Amino acid sequence: MASPKVYYLCGPMTGYPQFNIPLFQRAAQIARRAGILVVSPAELDDPQIAAASLASKEGNLVDGKINGHTWGDLLSRDVKVVADQVQGILLLEGWWHSRGARLEVLTGLLCGHEFLEYYDDVEVIGALPTEAVRDTLREHIP
Repeated sequence: MASPKVYYLCGPMTGYPQFNIPLFQRAAQIARRAGILVVSPAELDDPQIAAASLASKEGNLVDGKINGHTWGDLLSRDVKVVADQVQGILLLEGWWHSRGARLEVLTGLLCGHEFLEYYDDVEVIGALPTEAVRDTLREHIP
């Protein structure tokens, strides 16, 4: 019997109030209610990073760090999760605006993951064809 698929929750964080954690929390809750197993980067943070993130009105790093961790520190952890621990990616609206999310999506494509998309306005999760993900990524690579 095959193990159930696990999806990585992927979307923009930097530059959003509270690093967009409330949206990540809602999406994770909706996914889990639907029986989808998810790993959320917001839940991987240690309590000090989580507290600092939620306290940030603009969602920006201070001197390139949050609680002593760089963007690269956090992103490398998340890319490793995408490459080694999940079988799919659950995309949040606007993921294409985020450098980190674009790297996570590229990693998912290279690993052959499948994609879902969360629509916050209606709290619905739907399948997203890989080709649509590739096209969107191509449009937003600088």
